[in-house]
Amino acid sequence: MIIAPSKAGHLLAISESHLGGGDFGKLCSLPGYYRWEDRNAIFRATGANIAHILANWPDAKWIGGTDSILQEYLGQQDLAASAVREKQQPSKTINDKGYSYKRKPMEHQRRAFALSRDRKTFGLFMEQGTGKTKVTLDTAQWLYSKGLINCLLVVAWPNGVHRNWIDCEIPLDVRKPYYAEYWSSNWATRHRQKALDKFLAAPDKCLKIFCMSVESLASPAAKTYLLKLLQTFKCLFVIDQSASIKNPQAKRTKFLIDKCSTLAPYRRVLDGQPVAEGASELFSQFKFLDPWIIGHDTWTGFKAEFCVIGFFNEIKGYRNMDQLRAKIDGYSFRVREEECLDLPPRIYKRWSFELSEDERRIYDELKVRNLATFEKDGDLDDEENLEEHNALVKNMRLQQISSGWWPIDKLKPISVPPSRLEALLNLLQSIGSDKALIFARFRADLAIIQKALATTAVSYHGGINEEDRREAKVRFMQDPQVTYFLGQPRSAGLGHTLTAAKHVIFYSNDHSLRLREECEKRVHRQGLKHRVIIWDLCAHATHDSNIVRAFRAKKELANEILSDPDNFFLQYDD
Repeated sequence: MIIAPSKAGHLLAISESHLGGGDFGKLCSLPGYYRWEDRNAIFRATGANIAHILANWPDAKWIGGTDSILQEYLGQQDLAASAVREKQQPSKTINDKGYSYKRKPMEHQRRAFALSRDRKTFGLFMEQGTGKTKVTLDTAQWLYSKGLINCLLVVAWPNGVHRNWIDCEIPLDVRKPYYAEYWSSNWATRHRQKALDKFLAAPDKCLKIFCMSVESLASPAAKTYLLKLLQTFKCLFVIDQSASIKNPQAKRTKFLIDKCSTLAPYRRVLDGQPVAEGASELFSQFKFLDPWIIGHDTWTGFKAEFCVIGFFNEIKGYRNMDQLRAKIDGYSFRVREEECLDLPPRIYKRWSFELSEDERRIYDELKVRNLATFEKDGDLDDEENLEEHNALVKNMRLQQISSGWWPIDKLKPISVPPSRLEALLNLLQSIGSDKALIFARFRADLAIIQKALATTAVSYHGGINEEDRREAKVRFMQDPQVTYFLGQPRSAGLGHTLTAAKHVIFYSNDHSLRLREECEKRVHRQGLKHRVIIWDLCAHATHDSNIVRAFRAKKELANEILSDPDNFFLQYDD
């Protein structure tokens, strides 16, 4: 068999092959993209396709420049196998000589650093609080000392975490000289323009560090500047909270992968929980690193091998998880907080309450009949009707109703005060003066809680400007008069250390398992001495318990993919 390049250059063609003896069927079962031109099978040079050819035609001749592609693929496979062997070695065999740490690492951090420091692409799937940021900063300094990079470029999620790198993380672990800058929403001001221009002209005698948020890539100016950085410097390009690019159809994901990733000689993805909703979340993260790792450079090819597809192209399950786990094993390092940190356990408790009479009536009407009515301003002759047949929207409406809101136009209270707020105040009274994080899905909930708690609480969400959010965080950690930190999971639940709190209260849950776990770990971090109690406010006979059950099912799938043992997640201590 002879394998030759096609006219397109990036495709391969199998020619001069006898199509009998099962060869035709084997060609038609190529796992990645292919097409027929006359009697030639033209296929894309993906890892999955090359592995298929090697498995079925090991004696094939690789000519016309394709031998270099084969050697690159085989070299990557050898490197991945070597990494797997290294991870299985005892810690005393770790070789991280030649590098002087600014801050002494923990044992698992030494292992992660030694394993990944020379790799062009790698995933640090270390749970929150286990120090993946330190490993990344040490890696950047190591590569800089070897002359392999001159810039660390971090794209973080959500907005605000990129500033956390500059303010908190870099001073701890990066030796001077370094020059750090960040992208902000007021980039167009004269002062910020001058700062951004100055960064591009920074001298070569220091490590340059630039941080920006994933959300900022909605701005054409941010995209242009990011491309300019990648074209100007030799970068270690890092996606922090890499599950933020899990959707392969999203514009920012396509931009980061198709336009940016290959411009950086070194790439990393960081996430404590890279899989929360399903194995499909791994595709974009590893395509950013290198499409050959998983073996597919198209979303269609990945789904064909690893997903069970139902009607309307919907993913209804997963398959071949052992093969997927084996593919990523040599390109990632996984550690859980229980394995490396001497932390007090998390204790889960449920705080149950009953809806008010009006809340219960409206909730049951919408749940059973898809139609609910509400008296306007207490006028029996003036009613509003709510009708909802869309299942996703209906679930959100039910959650709003169980929080005490009539969800038409602008939210307005059904009962004053809402029964959920009364339950929260009763809970806070029972836990006394202990500091607590309070997470709520809807901003209207945060507003009514803030009003009830007055000066004892600070708020942190997307409707507050960056400087005020930063001040709220400082006040909660340092001011004894501020007892409660109020936030939405998607803004306050990621990238912060809030170990002053002894309680984490979920006033209402977002449906994302990832955000749920991230919120809990704002408190449960290295250095914690006291136990942490996690509370769920659960209205009787509502969707609240269904959300928790869905979390458990998603966690079981994530444990399977990441080889995590079962843990105590959401096992209530009644």
